[in-house]
Amino acid sequence: MPLGHPLVYLTCGRIDFQARILGHWKFTKQKAVFVSRQESMIQTVQAVQFHRFMGAGRSSPALCGCDDQAGQHAGEFVVKLRGGMERGPAALVCELVASQIASYFGIAVPPPAFVSTDEAFAGLVAAMHPAKADRMKKSIGLNFGSRQLSDVTTWPVDRAIPDAMWQTAVSIFAFDALIQNPDRRFNNPNLFSRGDQIVVFDHELAFSFVEDILPAESPWLLGGHRYLADHVFFKRLKSKEVDLAAFTASLAALPDIVLPRIVADVPPEWKNGSLSKIERHLCTVAGRSSQFAEEIRRRLA
Repeated sequence: MPLGHPLVYLTCGRIDFQARILGHWKFTKQKAVFVSRQESMIQTVQAVQFHRFMGAGRSSPALCGCDDQAGQHAGEFVVKLRGGMERGPAALVCELVASQIASYFGIAVPPPAFVSTDEAFAGLVAAMHPAKADRMKKSIGLNFGSRQLSDVTTWPVDRAIPDAMWQTAVSIFAFDALIQNPDRRFNNPNLFSRGDQIVVFDHELAFSFVEDILPAESPWLLGGHRYLADHVFFKRLKSKEVDLAAFTASLAALPDIVLPRIVADVPPEWKNGSLSKIERHLCTVAGRSSQFAEEIRRRLA
């Protein structure tokens, strides 16, 4: 049974993603019943308080206090502003889809959210940071956000992989190969740790093929993916035996179990040609899941 199957999540105590995507679990004294639903379960919040811009990187996300749709404080969110993304709305699509797929594979991510900014909020931030005025104006509407985590530690450069995290590290390497993410490098891991858990974040550069005019004929082949040699886990996993059985089974089931719901969750204002390319890529590789797993093993041999 694939890792992404709802019953496996129930057995492992990790049913949150399947519940959010496909419905919710109703618990009775005798059993747990899965109840289907169609609406998105990704939280939508309103940015009401600006704290600061975080870092000087490509997107320079904003840390914002947000309210939920009932007007109650929803917490602090790291917001990737649409107007500050080099790839435009495509980067928001990549963030959202990658986050959801990571969860499907049992890889921890900061909970995603749609963060709405209005003209008043944009004007407030622009008054505080005039150089960001154009960015804020172009970000009015829905942006990609992730809940700020306070109980995590940044993954140190060249950290050894603890035994308890080994299988997760294998899954993360395969996941980054699947989504063609060149931005989880040895010197820039984009990882947190929390106990024995590894948390992945920052996927705006994932699905690097979306700018290509023509799709790759064999996207499950990894021979030309030189960025994998710079992956944070490559040197630690190289020449080691890796277990990809659960990942392969989940990949094969991806198009049927959650991909349609993930695609449907993308807001209309974010949609462009990139979404169809991402969906086609994932379906094609899923159809060759065993060959893809062999490619991972070959790259790590």
